[in-house]
Amino acid sequence: MRKWMMIGALAALSACSTPATQYFTLPDSRYTLPAKSGSEIAVHVYLADPLNNGGLVYQTDDYHVNFARNHLWASPLDKALASGFSNKLNRLGGRYVFVPAARSSSMQTLKIYIEAFQGNYQGKTLISGYAVWPNGQSRPFHIETPQNGDGYTAMVESLNQGLEKAASAVVY
Repeated sequence: MRKWMMIGALAALSACSTPATQYFTLPDSRYTLPAKSGSEIAVHVYLADPLNNGGLVYQTDDYHVNFARNHLWASPLDKALASGFSNKLNRLGGRYVFVPAARSSSMQTLKIYIEAFQGNYQGKTLISGYAVWPNGQSRPFHIETPQNGDGYTAMVESLNQGLEKAASAVVY
């Protein structure tokens, strides 16, 4: 009897030590149709393979990255980034209306390739990649944004700020 009570107590304690899964969303990841009109461009985001695992990414030193198992994106990151980029590009103005590719029927596509989208051990977040416009013009970006505070929530806030700068960097 005592043996079973010990096993039950150990099982209960081990269940408590497992961290709860948390889901994160980028603040601007719900597409909003802009009031302006213009030529429509579909925004398609392509992620580097390591970013497709569903978890947030944190670089622990110059050589290692950690893929979070309990801190996950609430929706596919490529779709959230396509909406985020579209919203931010639309707010910048210009002659185009940007729409996430999944919602667009336009033959013109702005392709955005994301190579890095992560926090790092130096207290910054990094967004790196390049955009290819329908006319073939390419615009690289490498954005580092300071992270204010610790934890994944502060990292997501910093990534969103970096996304604003990345959107500005791809416009020509």
